[in-house]
Amino acid sequence: MSNSLTNLDHKDNSLSFEIASRLYDSDGDFPISFEIAWQWLGYTRKDSAKKKLLRNFVESQDYTLRQVAESAPNGGLTHCEDIWLSVNCLKEMGMLAGTSKGKEVRSYFLQCEVISKQSTKLIPQLQQQIQQLQENFDRLQSQVQKILPPSSDFIPPGWDAKVWDCLPPQDKRHFRILYQNFNFHPDEQPESSLLSADARLQQKQEMERIIDKITPAEIWRIEDAKQELLQRFWAEGGES
Repeated sequence: MSNSLTNLDHKDNSLSFEIASRLYDSDGDFPISFEIAWQWLGYTRKDSAKKKLLRNFVESQDYTLRQVAESAPNGGLTHCEDIWLSVNCLKEMGMLAGTSKGKEVRSYFLQCEVISKQSTKLIPQLQQQIQQLQENFDRLQSQVQKILPPSSDFIPPGWDAKVWDCLPPQDKRHFRILYQNFNFHPDEQPESSLLSADARLQQKQEMERIIDKITPAEIWRIEDAKQELLQRFWAEGGES
């Protein structure tokens, strides 16, 4: 059994918090040998502890019991019982034992339960702290990379190797720094805000087509609107 204890593992008849913690974290369902447990609980007689166990607990749920045949000194066989307890069974037996050692056993396992609950609550917080530390590490690593000068044989992405080889050393150093600090790529050229000659000619022709489509009646309405605006202007004291 994983993390289980037999009478060979622990010679003292007192349970320590360290042993209780090991048992509480055990992977086994029944990690505690009854051969140790009845002494831990402060019983003076093993049969008294066994009667208390059989009377108050359920086999296969709280404990396991199997018959074992062992060699006797006279060459024959002797039969004995091999009993193993669950952690919860030992804790409850500590309450039922009515001894100071029994209370001590129960107290140890109650402490283990409190620690386990606190640890469970701390897990999300610890995970968040680990994530924050990882982000801080990545940020520092990025800052260090920017501080350290790039190697002399480094070619920034986007450069043709032949074109790069033709650049003078100072230009190479300049473009390495631009890439390192601003992620500059040679193919990222800003678009010109000025229109080409063909585009300007196309705009002029479009305006002429629009003007040609204006009818005489629309021209008169535009003129009338202009005159009305001028009259309002002069009526409000406008100056030429």
